[in-house]
Amino acid sequence: MVREQKDELYHIFPRRIREMLRDFPWYREDLEEIRLRVGQTPRFFYGNARGGETPLDTALTADDMREMYEYLCGYSKYAYSGQIRQGFLALEGGIRVGLAGQENSDPMFYNIRVPRQKKGCGENVLPYLLKDARPETTVRIYHTLILSPPGAGKTTLLRDLIRLLSLAGIGNIAVIDERYELAACHGGVPQNDLGATTDVYAGFDKERGCMQAVRTMGPQLLAVDEIGGSGDGEILSYAMRCGVQLLATMHGADIEGYAWQRKRAPFAELDFERIVEVEVSSRGRRYRIFEGTGKELCVVS
Repeated sequence: MVREQKDELYHIFPRRIREMLRDFPWYREDLEEIRLRVGQTPRFFYGNARGGETPLDTALTADDMREMYEYLCGYSKYAYSGQIRQGFLALEGGIRVGLAGQENSDPMFYNIRVPRQKKGCGENVLPYLLKDARPETTVRIYHTLILSPPGAGKTTLLRDLIRLLSLAGIGNIAVIDERYELAACHGGVPQNDLGATTDVYAGFDKERGCMQAVRTMGPQLLAVDEIGGSGDGEILSYAMRCGVQLLATMHGADIEGYAWQRKRAPFAELDFERIVEVEVSSRGRRYRIFEGTGKELCVVS
C-alpha cells in the first residue's frame, strides 16, 4: 500500500515538479496532507505539525495546475463529473483530493489528503461506547457522535471503531462512505480494513445510502461521516426509529458548540447517548467522552 500510495502521489504532480521531488525525501510514513495553490510553493504536512513544510523553492503556475488536473482525471473529466461536482476526486490507494477555484474553470487549489489507517487508535474509546460487553450478550453500542474541527482525526477514529466493532461481534455494519474516505474504495473494492461484517456504500449521499441500507441489508449499525446537511437529521432519526445503532461524526469545536447545534433543526430529533470530542495538541490526540446529557465520563488517549 505504501509503495502504491507513493507512486500515485508522485504522478499527480506536473513533470517539472516531479524532477525536483526526485532529489528530496518528500514521502514519509507520517505524511498526512499536501496543499497545492497556484502562485505558491507546495506545502507538505507531516504528523501533528500544522504549519507544513515547503521543501521546493518554486511556485506553482496555472499551467502546472491544469496539467495536474488532467492527470487527476485520467484525461477524462466526464468520467469523474459526479465527484467533481461535489468538490473532490477519489484516487487509488485511498487518496482524496479536494478541489477549489473559479466556478466552471479548472481548479487552481488542491488539498491532497493521504489516508492513514491507524489500527488500534479506537481501542481505549470503544469500552465506553458498548452497552453490554459480556460474552453471552449481543454486542450493542450507544448511539455515538464523534466531534472535532476539520483535520483533527475524527474520520480516522471512526474508521477504526468500525473495524473494532466488527471484530467485537456486531453482525452487520453499513458504512455510508459518501466521499470515499472511510473504506477508500477503488473500483468498488475497499482499500482500508473495516472488518469482515461491514458493507460499504461508496459515493452514495447519506439519504439514499441510509435508506437503501436499512431497507435491503438489515444493518445492526449504521456508520456515517460528517453529518450536518439539511436532510441528515431526518434520515438518521428514521434509522434510529428502525432500531439501527448509529455511529457518526460531525464538525464542531467542542461539546458546548454541539449543545448549541443540538437545539436546532435538523438535529433536534437525534438522541446521541455518547459524545466523543477529539482534541489535538503537540503531544498527540486525546478523546473526551461524554454522556448524551453533557456529563463527562473520562479522557483517554
